[in-house]
Amino acid sequence: MKELLYSKGYRAIITHSVTDLLEECSKHHNAFSSYIDYGKELDRHYIGARYPNFYPEGPAYRYYTEGMAKKCVSYAESILKEVERYLKR
Repeated sequence: MKELLYSKGYRAIITHSVTDLLEECSKHHNAFSSYIDYGKELDRHYIGARYPNFYPEGPAYRYYTEGMAKKCVSYAESILKEVERYLKR
């Protein structure tokens, strides 16, 4: 998404929030607005999945399931496909 925004003239993009990036992208292509809920779900996992002391007790893997991971991968792939479709224009 950052590549898409840079192609639209953005100079500095300092966020890592998928939701924020989707909101900005939707200003240029309305289809991205339908993925904002996906971004919210992906953003929830940004910190917890990376930092071992984020959860009150035990390692992060104890708080995730294979189903959760598959859902997040599916969401990310859907967003990526939309970005690729837009950049090919």
